[in-house]
Amino acid sequence: MQFLRGQLGKLRLKVNEAKSAVARPEERKFLGFSFWHLGERIIRRIAPQALKTMKERVRQITHRSGGRSIEQVIAELRNYLRGWREYFRLAETPSVFRDLDTWIRHRLRMVQLKQ
Repeated sequence: MQFLRGQLGKLRLKVNEAKSAVARPEERKFLGFSFWHLGERIIRRIAPQALKTMKERVRQITHRSGGRSIEQVIAELRNYLRGWREYFRLAETPSVFRDLDTWIRHRLRMVQLKQ
């Protein structure tokens, strides 16, 4: 980190040390992705913080006492999930997407039953 600080100092740039670190790839996340060793391969996966943020947003959209029709909830959820899925399409963990699909269907059934 000291070397990096020196090199960027010559260019009159500052290093944000809260965001920058020197560590193994498995210990860091990058743009919402984290990396995982599977034998000799390194797998891209969705970082736990990104999953947590997405679940919070889906909970917010599918809040039971929102006073909206199921069609409005689905339309808003579709817009959000379409963009989220396209951003994380490079993740190599299909089971995470399957589990999320099951969880989202459960949330939608909950909204439908409330109505």
